[in-house]
Amino acid sequence: MSNLDIFNLDAESLVTKVPTSGNEKDDFYKPYPENGKDGVYKSLIRFIPNSENPAKSKIHKYYVYLKDPSTGDGFSADCPSTVGKKSILKDIFWKLKNSHSAADQELAKSFSRKEDYYSLIQIIQDRNNPELDGKIMIFKFGRKINDMLEAQLQPEYGTPCNPFDLFEGKEFSLNVRKVGEWNNYDLCSFVGEKSPIKINGKPMQKNKEDMDVILSYLNEGPKNLTSFDYKDWDDDLTNKVMSVIRNSVPEQRVVNEVLSGVSNNSSSSYNAKSSGSANQSYSKPESNSTSEIYEEASQTMVSGHDKGSQQNSYTSSPGSLDDLYADL
Repeated sequence: MSNLDIFNLDAESLVTKVPTSGNEKDDFYKPYPENGKDGVYKSLIRFIPNSENPAKSKIHKYYVYLKDPSTGDGFSADCPSTVGKKSILKDIFWKLKNSHSAADQELAKSFSRKEDYYSLIQIIQDRNNPELDGKIMIFKFGRKINDMLEAQLQPEYGTPCNPFDLFEGKEFSLNVRKVGEWNNYDLCSFVGEKSPIKINGKPMQKNKEDMDVILSYLNEGPKNLTSFDYKDWDDDLTNKVMSVIRNSVPEQRVVNEVLSGVSNNSSSSYNAKSSGSANQSYSKPESNSTSEIYEEASQTMVSGHDKGSQQNSYTSSPGSLDDLYADL
């Protein structure tokens, strides 16, 4: 069982290293500027731990949104670089980005990765949508807010604070504006001193009665936070990714160099199918034929990441609420 519990969180685990409840869309908190007063969305929230797996109270992943030019189909693929694995998407992006060709540099944008974080939050006060006050929801955010979280967890100066701590966390002021075409979070900040979570306006204390109230309250929130965590590619997704590469990258040299670089890396996570072995290491093709290069690329698999040392670096085994409480 994990050595974490929701009443005694390990702040270090929340520093980024490199069945659902109701309607999944309704679980998300969406502080969009256009829905706020005068184009600014303001509210007061509190980050709270994930009672299903406290070690996963903050989910982080990189992903790439791809569109197949031959079919027009678009889809999202989690980037293996999230968990420190070799990523053909990342490799192709940098190969194109560093090209002397302006066309290659433009094409690189199609393979650029994006970054998301997910956490559970308590809505303390939202004058834009007062019916949400007191609810627990899923909040998707970016690097700007994560930097604010980590500045609390590991401050350059002053006393650390774990914002997810139920008794010594801090409330967070959301102030979301539009700057150009983008949502801007520069004016967001943690406010006040460390304080316990409030339920129905009552500050909770670290005693059995109030902790039972907290557990019951957390059980009312979404149970699907970890469903947004990084997922390995299955065969279908791998084939879709390779189809995009085949139909998007006109220069065989780019894919050839990426894949040959992979074959020379003994720690590569790429495996190629062959008639002899489903996991035979990829070898650089003898022929420079475009069709053969892409045929080999389409067989490159990126599935089954090491659930030993790699996974242990960013997750812990979940425990039941009874297990969590038993450790108090």
